[in-house]
Amino acid sequence: MSSETDRVLVSFLIDQNGENFYERLHALPLGDDLYCLDNSPFYAFGVSLGDVVCAPCEDGAPTYTRTAIRRGHSTYRVRLPVGRGHDAFMARWSDFQDLGCTFEGSGANPTRLYSIDVPPSSDVRAVYALLEAGEAGKYWVFEEGNYCPSAERGLQDH
Repeated sequence: MSSETDRVLVSFLIDQNGENFYERLHALPLGDDLYCLDNSPFYAFGVSLGDVVCAPCEDGAPTYTRTAIRRGHSTYRVRLPVGRGHDAFMARWSDFQDLGCTFEGSGANPTRLYSIDVPPSSDVRAVYALLEAGEAGKYWVFEEGNYCPSAERGLQDH
């Protein structure tokens, strides 16, 4: 991640069960309404860490309109059952870390939420198998926030 002074917040409109809110992701301004995402999303779909997004200013804040360049990262989200703490997640984390993944976590709700970044160099199938095993063992539920197949890495959307 970059320094706080270099980054701005890019807004992503989220519709969750009919409720609208904005998720704001840290990003580095590149000029011409383009921003490189500098953290992983907890709610936004279709984007990941490192992607370059187009976000013209709307009401004074850069607001996402499309992904300009995919950088090959995938994002998965894990939600722990109510009452399970961070230690329960960390007890299963080392296998993900060995595959090159990183995470960001939030305890703002009754259930802890984690956003897992899978870089292009990681074996995304192995990561997915770990996520499925954790769900089968009732350690968590997970969802795919963004999958970037190797064929799309570095491609520009038009």
